[in-house]
Amino acid sequence: MKTTFETNSLFKIYKSLFDGHHDACFALDLEGNFIQINDAAARLTGYSQEEALQMSFVSLIHDHDLENTFKSYNQILKGNRENFNVTIQDKQGNPLHLSLTAYPIYNGNRVYGIVGIAKPRQRKPDLENLLVEQNQILEMVAKGRPISDILDNIVFLVEKYIDGGLVSILLKDEHQPILHLRSAPNVPQGYKDIINVMPIGPAVGSSGTAAYYNRNIITADIATDLLWRDYRDDALKHGLKSCWSTPVCNNQHEVIGVLAIYYQKAFTPSEAEEQIISKAIHLTSLVIQHYLIQEKINYLAYHDDLTGLPNKKMFDEKVNIAINLFKNSEGKLLGLMYFDLDRFKLINELLGYKIGDLLLKAVAKRITSCIRKNDIPSRQGSDEFTILLDHVSKSEINQISQRILDEFAKPFSIEGNEMFITPSIGISLFPSDGKNADELIRKADVAMYHAKQEGRNTFKFYSESLDDKNFNRLEIETELRKAIEKNEFILHYQPIVDLSKNEIKGVEALIRWDHPHRGKVPPDRFIPIAEETGMIIPIGEMVLKEACNQLKRWQESGLPMPSISVNISLRQFYQTDLVPMIQQIIKETRIDPKCLTIEITESMTMDVEKATSILHDLKNLGLTISIDDFGTGYSSLSYLKKFPIDYLKIDRSFIRDIATNKDDENIATTILLMAHNLGLSVIAEGVETSEQLGVLKQHSCNEAQGYLFSKPLSDQELQQFLNNVSSSHLKLRK
Repeated sequence: MKTTFETNSLFKIYKSLFDGHHDACFALDLEGNFIQINDAAARLTGYSQEEALQMSFVSLIHDHDLENTFKSYNQILKGNRENFNVTIQDKQGNPLHLSLTAYPIYNGNRVYGIVGIAKPRQRKPDLENLLVEQNQILEMVAKGRPISDILDNIVFLVEKYIDGGLVSILLKDEHQPILHLRSAPNVPQGYKDIINVMPIGPAVGSSGTAAYYNRNIITADIATDLLWRDYRDDALKHGLKSCWSTPVCNNQHEVIGVLAIYYQKAFTPSEAEEQIISKAIHLTSLVIQHYLIQEKINYLAYHDDLTGLPNKKMFDEKVNIAINLFKNSEGKLLGLMYFDLDRFKLINELLGYKIGDLLLKAVAKRITSCIRKNDIPSRQGSDEFTILLDHVSKSEINQISQRILDEFAKPFSIEGNEMFITPSIGISLFPSDGKNADELIRKADVAMYHAKQEGRNTFKFYSESLDDKNFNRLEIETELRKAIEKNEFILHYQPIVDLSKNEIKGVEALIRWDHPHRGKVPPDRFIPIAEETGMIIPIGEMVLKEACNQLKRWQESGLPMPSISVNISLRQFYQTDLVPMIQQIIKETRIDPKCLTIEITESMTMDVEKATSILHDLKNLGLTISIDDFGTGYSSLSYLKKFPIDYLKIDRSFIRDIATNKDDENIATTILLMAHNLGLSVIAEGVETSEQLGVLKQHSCNEAQGYLFSKPLSDQELQQFLNNVSSSHLKLRK
C-alpha cells in the first residue's frame, strides 16, 4: 500500500509543494497511519518524520474529539472534503487546538488515502474574559435595554465561544405549553419561521423535549434521532445536523425558556463547551427573570391585580386616546359608564373580604360578557368600575346598560353562597359632557350618585342640572382661588419610621383643604384642577414654605424631627424658578437643606435629560431626593443610575398584599434588592399590618410609613405623638 502510494505520479508532482508548505501537512493511509508529514508538521507536533511514520493519527487525538473525528474521517474515505476542529497532544503532552482541512487521495476512481492541512486554532478566550463579557450584558440590563437586544447579545457571546454553533433562545409561554422564538440571528430564516412557535412535548425535537422533561437533550445526529421525527426534514433541508438544547429555569427550578445550539454537522459538546453552555444558561436565566418581573411590575402598573381588568391609570389613558381619535360621525358618541355595587360593603362585613374579592372577580367577568369587543372595562378601586363605549349611539348605550342590569339580576354563586348584587350606573358622553377623562369620569360619577338616590339598580345619564347639588369643577376652580387668598389649606404630617432602629426618621407633609362650608375636601378633588389651571404653583410654594417653617419650629422647641418630605407636582417640577424658589425658602426659614426631602413621581421623569438637570440643581442645594410611588410609572433602570436620587418609595399597591400574595412579595423584594444594589434606600408606603412590616424587615427595607405607625396628623396631634414616642418605645397601632 505504502509503495503504491509513494510511486503515484500525482503524489510525486505535488510532493515538493507538500514538503515546502508553511502550514503543517500530513498524509494517511486507509488505516489512519501517517505515511508522510512535512517539516512544518514536525515542528508543530515535536515528532520527527521517522517517529510520525510509526504512529496512527488516533494516538494523538484528545478523547473528547475522537467521535467527531472518526465521523469526519469516514466522510473523507467516502470521497468528501471535510473541515473540522480537533485537539491533539504534542510530543511533550501539551494540547494543540487545530483546524483541519482534509481531502481523499485518488488513484483512478479508488480512494487510497487522505491528505490534509492543519492550522493552529486560536484558543477560546478564558473564563475570566467570559465573565467580563457577561458583566457587560448585565450592564445592558441595568440600563433598561430591550430584552430582544439583550438576548441577541447573549447569542453572539455564546457563538463567539463555541466554534460553528448557531444559537437560539426560546421563551416559555406563561399560559400555554409552547415556546416562542425570541432570538436566533444566525439561524437560517426559513428554519426560524418553522420554530417561531414550538410545542412543548415528550418528542418535539430537542427544544420542546428539553422543556417538557426539564433536562438537557443532546441530539448528535438529527438524521437518526427519533425525537426529530416530525422536524427532521425541515432541519436537514436548512443544513442543520445536530442540536443541543438546555432548559433555562428560574430560581424555583421551573422552565422559563430553552437555549439551543445547532451545528451543520453531526456533533456532540466537549467538556469546555458544556462549561460555556452552563454559564450562558445562568446568564440567560438572570436576564429572563429580570424582564419577567419587569413585565409584572408594568402589568400591575396598568391592571387591577384582583380582576385583571385595566386599572384607573390605563383607563384614563385609553379614554384620552379615544377622545383624540374621535371622529364626529353622525349619531355616534363616546360613552363613559361609572358604576359601583349597591351595598357591597355589607357583603364584606357579613361574609368577609375573601368572599368579597371572589365576588368582584365574578362581577368583572359578567361585565366583560355584557359589552362589545372594542369596549374597555376597568376597575377604579374597591367596588367601582368604569366602561368606555367607543363609537356608540345613545340608544346602543341604553341597550348595553339594560343588558348589564338584566345580567346582574341573576344570582352570583360564590363558594356555596348565593347572593344578589345590583349596580348603580352613571353615564357621561363625549363631546357634550367633557373634554378629557377626568371630566367624563367625574360627571359619570355625579350621574351614578343620582342613580343611587333614585333607588339604585338603574342607570342615569349626566345632565348639567345634576351638578346643582354637587361640588362641580367651576365651583372648585373659583373657590380654590379664594382658598389661596384666605389660606384655607392646612398641612397634616405622617411619620416615617426607621425600621432598623424603630425610630421616627421624619414626616411627610400632606395638604388638606379645610373648606369653611364643605369641610375637608379630599386632595384628589382639587389637586388635578389646581394642576390644570396652574394654581398648583402658589399652592405648592405655600406647602413647601409652611413645611420648612414647621420643621424649624419643631427643632427649636426641642422635638426630635430629623427631616420633612414634600411632594412636588409635575407642573411645579418644570416651572422655571423651582430651584431659586426652594433656595430662597431654605434661606428664609434657616433650615438645614439636608433635612428637606423633595419627592417626585416617576411620571415626571419622561423627559430624562431635563429631569436630570433639574434634579442635579436640587441636589446641589443639599436636598435629599426621593422617587414617590415607585413601580407605577415609567419604570426604567437607566434613570435610576443617571438621577441623583437617595430614596425609592414602593407604592402602596405593592405593599397591600405583600404578606399574602407571592407575586406582590416578589415585586417588592426585587425593588428592594435592586435599590440596595444601586446604593439607594427604600421607603415602603401604606404599611397597615404587622405581617406586611415583617416581610419588609425580613428583606431589609430601610423605612416605612402607614397607618400601622400613625395616620396623617395635624401639627398639634403630631407634637403629642412625638412627645409620647420620645418618652416610650414606638408602639404600633392596633
